[in-house]
Amino acid sequence: MSLAVVDDHKNVVHTATAFHHGEITSCLSTLLSHGAVDHVTYVAVTDATPGFVFSHGRFDDQVVIIRAAKALYNNAFDAILHVGGEKFSLSLFDENGNYIGARHNTSCAAGTGSFLDQQARRLNLEGSCQISENALKNTRSRPDIATRCAVFAKTDLIHAQQEGYTIEQICDGLCYGLAKNIVNTLFTGRTFLKKIIFCGGVAKNRSVTQYLESILGLDLTIDHYSLGYGALGAALCFWDQLQEKKMIPKIFASPRDFFTTTSHKTNYLYPALSLTLSNYPDFACYTQFVTDGVEIEIYTDPAQVDLSTTFLGLDVGSTSTKSILINQDGIPVVGCYTKTASRPVQAVQKICKAMDAFITRENLCVTVKGCGTTGSGRRISGRVIGADLEPDEITAHATAAVNLNKDVDTIIEIGGQDAKFTLVKDGRVTASVMNTVCAAGTGSFIEEQAQKLSCPLSEYSDRAEGIKAPVSSDRCTVFMERDINYYFAEGYEKNDILASVLHSVRDNYLTKVATVGRIGNCILFQGATARNRALVAAFEQKLQKPIHVSQFCHLTGALGVALLARDQQIGQTQFRGFDLWKQKIPVHQEVCQLCTNHCKLTIAHVDGQPRAYGFLCGRDYDT
Repeated sequence: MSLAVVDDHKNVVHTATAFHHGEITSCLSTLLSHGAVDHVTYVAVTDATPGFVFSHGRFDDQVVIIRAAKALYNNAFDAILHVGGEKFSLSLFDENGNYIGARHNTSCAAGTGSFLDQQARRLNLEGSCQISENALKNTRSRPDIATRCAVFAKTDLIHAQQEGYTIEQICDGLCYGLAKNIVNTLFTGRTFLKKIIFCGGVAKNRSVTQYLESILGLDLTIDHYSLGYGALGAALCFWDQLQEKKMIPKIFASPRDFFTTTSHKTNYLYPALSLTLSNYPDFACYTQFVTDGVEIEIYTDPAQVDLSTTFLGLDVGSTSTKSILINQDGIPVVGCYTKTASRPVQAVQKICKAMDAFITRENLCVTVKGCGTTGSGRRISGRVIGADLEPDEITAHATAAVNLNKDVDTIIEIGGQDAKFTLVKDGRVTASVMNTVCAAGTGSFIEEQAQKLSCPLSEYSDRAEGIKAPVSSDRCTVFMERDINYYFAEGYEKNDILASVLHSVRDNYLTKVATVGRIGNCILFQGATARNRALVAAFEQKLQKPIHVSQFCHLTGALGVALLARDQQIGQTQFRGFDLWKQKIPVHQEVCQLCTNHCKLTIAHVDGQPRAYGFLCGRDYDT
């Protein structure tokens, strides 16, 4: 938050800026305790200011920035680049100083100050200022960090640390990526600019500034007031208004007088989450256990089923790797689930080891007649394991859905870092949409919020059910963090916020991925996130329709592949066997430079052919 005190002659008497971390009232009270505020009789605020702050006038956030710039520089500038906590923009002016338009960032916070602040906390730094300081110290190469999404950036930070990059190199990579993202978003087409005023919190980040100047090929103008253009502009806008009409001043005896009385607006609370229309499985199975990080579920007594002809399906995704073994009758026998951890080859080998141990322990005679892989890692895992088919995720999930419920017409699938919406008619896919650019409405998003709120995933659903939740951002993990801080300051409990996160995930999915008007009446919810009963309740509450969840919801991609392998009647399988875990498979890392995602690729060499994993865009290694 920023504060500016201006006298009767438009002279700036005092300015102050502070991070409020959600504690808006206490932080603002501290700023208002300064002696320069004692003689204030009028208050003006920006539209972004909470309603419980008293004001004589409210002004548009962009208008106040322009007003401040004109006061400081008259009309001697071509553009104003503003990069704040949650937004960035480029306001453009003609040679006479007339406003001619603006460009803004999207509803994603990548490229903003809050994005840097979040990464600073992940790196155990006090704030984004330390990111700048560390970046300026770097004299070596910098890693490519995905600055298009806060969730993907987290993955890249972990990779960079594992690869031995220093904190200075990582911070340098963050600052460069942020500057590149700003330029790619705002400075498009033929934009000939000479003097650009740079303001907002990020203007104080010297590393980002240097990279912006280097990419743009010009010097940016930064002044003493760059952090507080909003506050200064609001005061000046009100001063202009005051010259036209008289307004009644107010005496502020203490900082408390700058606030209005507020209470929770219960009409903005979502109803309590509970399943009323849907039947939900209890996920009970014959037996289950965990070995070497692999969750193993045995669905039926293996001694009582014919295993002379079985089919194996694998789903290698961005966050988890799943497998399921079915027999000739399509009966699931055993399922495995483990974290991919950016190491798809090792994840597949871990599952093979777990299956090998299970078969040996039960003294079973298992013959695999067909094997297939799906997911973002289907190519690399298919080559490693000897897959007979490698169908895409849409086909695999739809095959499983139709097998589980022949009447299915809509599939909601939310994975670790992507989400899919599929329409089915008469057992065939008629349309499908996939969201991979933003991870805000995915399993990783839920997992990250749970971690921040110290809630184990196993307890999440129980703690969120039956809770009325405040409305929070459904757009970005950075904005969600802002709302969490705000609601804590307002006195909400952790469980209220946990429930709010689920509403945000649902709304993000229904806004960005699904077409609500095309959702049918037989809806299957698939993916590991469907094991969160409260999330299923959130979809039911919004759609007012039953949501069907299978016992195998977390394994449906693998189940679909196994069913396809069975139906194809493969003559001679290429499956290499479950003892694959004993083999040494050479693997190395690469970074894709085709776009600003800078995907971290894992390359495995099998039979002399390279196979890659890690593309966020869906490319294969040879394309």
